[in-house]
Amino acid sequence: MGINRIDHAAIYVGDLGKALTWYQDVLGLTVLSRSEDTVHLACRGKAADLTLVKGVKSLEHFTFGVDDEEDLDRVAGILSREGVKAERRAGDSRPGEGATLKFHLPSGHELRLCTGGAERRAGISDFDAKGSHVPSDMDHINLLGEVEPEVMRDFLMTIGFKSSLNISVGGQLAGIWLRGSAYDHDIAYMKSIRPTDRLHHVAFAVEDGNHYFRLSDRLMETGHRWEFGPGRHNAGLGKSTGFGTNNYAVE
Repeated sequence: MGINRIDHAAIYVGDLGKALTWYQDVLGLTVLSRSEDTVHLACRGKAADLTLVKGVKSLEHFTFGVDDEEDLDRVAGILSREGVKAERRAGDSRPGEGATLKFHLPSGHELRLCTGGAERRAGISDFDAKGSHVPSDMDHINLLGEVEPEVMRDFLMTIGFKSSLNISVGGQLAGIWLRGSAYDHDIAYMKSIRPTDRLHHVAFAVEDGNHYFRLSDRLMETGHRWEFGPGRHNAGLGKSTGFGTNNYAVE
């Protein structure tokens, strides 16, 4: 019982063709289905991990996985007590989506919780790269918005997330990191500088250092390079273990 990891994100892209070339031809994601304005992609398998939607660069919605409909019922009850409107859906908006609960965070972002169906548990990461350069799975999402970080943190903890890290700047809370799983963090939020900023990044998982090197080689082969990294989040702790110490690279 509880909330697992991120299962899916739908992002708006300004140039659908260019974005698809990047995710399909460079990263190696698989196209599951597409229409004129939408493409559903998977790292592997038959469940969409990422959906590209033609539009202004931003976030359409994102989804965290749960084990079963009892989890949806539990969160729906919390939302009702908090006065937050929620909608139950059949789960037919993308490949691999099961029963779904849709609602909005205090920041206005649309969050969905979904079951995965009989063949899989939604939001359970599979890190096995099988010797490929292709990202293993979704890993986390970092949101931006105008709402104060503590408001987001308190709301997310109310529905079942756990706090991993809070960072303050000048005595003001500037960023929050939370988890639904036992991993470092599954969702982060920071206050935006511009009102139009809604998404900082969506991150994919890699299995280990060898997987990172294979992906690095793929970027070089296709004329790309890491913008930053590899690095290690150290959360100012001065040590290499514990929350806030996961490795990363940015492209």
